[in-house]
Amino acid sequence: ADSKNDSNAASASASEGTGTDTNANAEETAQTQPTTMKKLAPAKPIPYIPNAYQLSVDRRTIRRNPALQEFHEWLKLQSDAGFITRQETVSMIPPVVLSAEPHHAVLDMCAAPGSKTSQLLEIVSAIPPGKIEPQGFVVANDSDAKRAYMLVHQLRRLNSPAAFVTAKDAQFWPMLLRGENTTDEERAQEGMFDRVLCDVPCSGDGTARKNPGIWKHWTASSGHSLHPLQLSIALNGARLAKVGGYICYSTCSMNPIENEAVVAEILRSADGSLELVDKRPDMPGIIARPGWTSWKVMGEAESRKTMKNKKKKNNAKMRQKKK
Repeated sequence: ADSKNDSNAASASASEGTGTDTNANAEETAQTQPTTMKKLAPAKPIPYIPNAYQLSVDRRTIRRNPALQEFHEWLKLQSDAGFITRQETVSMIPPVVLSAEPHHAVLDMCAAPGSKTSQLLEIVSAIPPGKIEPQGFVVANDSDAKRAYMLVHQLRRLNSPAAFVTAKDAQFWPMLLRGENTTDEERAQEGMFDRVLCDVPCSGDGTARKNPGIWKHWTASSGHSLHPLQLSIALNGARLAKVGGYICYSTCSMNPIENEAVVAEILRSADGSLELVDKRPDMPGIIARPGWTSWKVMGEAESRKTMKNKKKKNNAKMRQKKK
């Protein structure tokens, strides 16, 4: 019995000793392994967008990486104070294309959540020398009242008196009366805005890189159903623009039914009163191609809902019930 106890004690001691040595070796190995450090490239200016910079790291990394926590907090503070607006590069292009000036009247027909509106408001909020307030203004419209409240929250950061928010269907946005003292010449003038931005509702397939889940609901007929609405908004925007003003039509879709087809129909309906302007020479460094002049019109024999119902009826469980 004594010899067994001694043997067990010795085994226990050996086991404990071995465990301690193993932990020590693991600690030594961890200490000797070099720590991987990754340097981030500094933000670089975007040549064709004034006062814009592109970060070398994505939003998720900034939010989750502990080493960037201080930078993330600084970004949030500056955003809340209205000193910076965080958005994608492609989202900043339409306001630049419009070439708005401080004295302009600008309409953003589908403005929510308001990043493009903020960009335009920064331009028209500039106070000319000898003046005490801005001479231009931006009307930010959205058909949804809740999204209009988002606009108010976004624009409040800039603390500008030159912003107005409306909640009206963009395709029915009215020509506002100019008041009792308006002259006949002013009343006869076509349009009331120097710049109109039509960033219309779309299928959003151009955002698939950051939002791959969009393919779950995408169909070839999505663009077909949106085309009439997009065209109606753009035509109303043309009606509201002054003679000599600019209209920018934009989507976040790659479907020509939502892009080239709409622009082509606008030009056809305008019958010479509108002309297409190529802004690429004014934006050095931008990578862009001319619009398509022909495209295939894709269609579906059945809607997604019909196909889903048919698949549901033909599954094993439903076939078993039919028996």
